[in-house]
Amino acid sequence: MQRSFTYKKILTGLLLVIGFGLYQSLSSIYLLFPPMLGVLFFYFVYALEKEDLPKLLLVIVLLLIFEAEKDFLLFSSLVYFTFIYRFILPRLRIMISCQICLKILLLNIAYLGYVLFSYVLAQVLWVEVPSVDWHIFYYMFLEFFLVLSI
Repeated sequence: MQRSFTYKKILTGLLLVIGFGLYQSLSSIYLLFPPMLGVLFFYFVYALEKEDLPKLLLVIVLLLIFEAEKDFLLFSSLVYFTFIYRFILPRLRIMISCQICLKILLLNIAYLGYVLFSYVLAQVLWVEVPSVDWHIFYYMFLEFFLVLSI
């Protein structure tokens, strides 16, 4: 029997979710592994622009794994990324024509803005503020090179 093309896509997506879950757990142990928040943001934007629902659902599952592993509030990254995609990204694309400059700025907005958003959300909801350290700048630097290929 032959496998259909959609079956291979489901199998690939499942392997990606399992691999990302293992990677996230390793990134919690070894602080030199970036959590891939910026990469997930760019894939989120890519899936929305291409209107590719399976990829969007896959990115949402990966964002939920990220939130669970890093102890952020449920769906907070999804709400933040949707806000950035809907309100800030169109204005930035009008103002900035340099694609590399735009990627650097969006990566900074994805990381630093999400930390600020999580802090404000924690203050409003009276929950524990997520811990953030200086490694975030190292993560932004590493993920910039990954984002250049997207």
